[in-house]
Amino acid sequence: MAQLAVAKGFAPRPSKLFTIGQVLDQLVPDFPDLTPSKLRFLEEQGLVMPERTPSGYRKFTDMHIERVRIILELQRDQYLPLKVIYSYLSELDEGRQPSLPGATGPKPEHLKQARLKKFSEIELIAETGITTSLLNEARDVSLIGHEPFDVSAVEIAKSIMNLHRFGISPRHLRGLKASADREIGIIEGVVAPVLKKNDTSAKSRAAHYALEIEAHFASIRTELVKSVISRIDS
Repeated sequence: MAQLAVAKGFAPRPSKLFTIGQVLDQLVPDFPDLTPSKLRFLEEQGLVMPERTPSGYRKFTDMHIERVRIILELQRDQYLPLKVIYSYLSELDEGRQPSLPGATGPKPEHLKQARLKKFSEIELIAETGITTSLLNEARDVSLIGHEPFDVSAVEIAKSIMNLHRFGISPRHLRGLKASADREIGIIEGVVAPVLKKNDTSAKSRAAHYALEIEAHFASIRTELVKSVISRIDS
């Protein structure tokens, strides 16, 4: 039971508890879109469970506040869906040392800096090993844009280099780009009505929905490919 309590964000009662307003005072400077409804939404999803006074008011500990900070950083900087964040935090609560989902090294407090980093063409080539000819081909099919390059471009370039070892060039990936564009169109259609609502938490909800939808798209893609691979291996 103790582990379950920690997994939900509970802790032995500390000397100081914070109201929602006080939590916002601490976190809004780093997360301007954070609102009381966003905090309540995280509670509804089981990601953080503040204490309750006898009259029902929420009270947050320092541990709760740090937990919310990590959740928001993983959403904003790693674009992770809440269900992935929940699994990651649950493993931490159980005393394990899980790898940060979707990342290879940076801790949550360094995620923003890592995601905002920009690379010149020379730096991109040095970081990934991609050749100039492959980079130009990737540009031609709109897999990679022009400098300065962001972290996403670095990851795409690394994958292009790995695929090149199998004789797969960027021109073979046109279908992936077209599929991604179609998925983006579907997601934009779903979240557009949410963004039109006169609600301070609309942007946060829309981003959450978009991440959840993409996670389901990714799951379907993975299972479709696995079904073919299983036939090859049978």
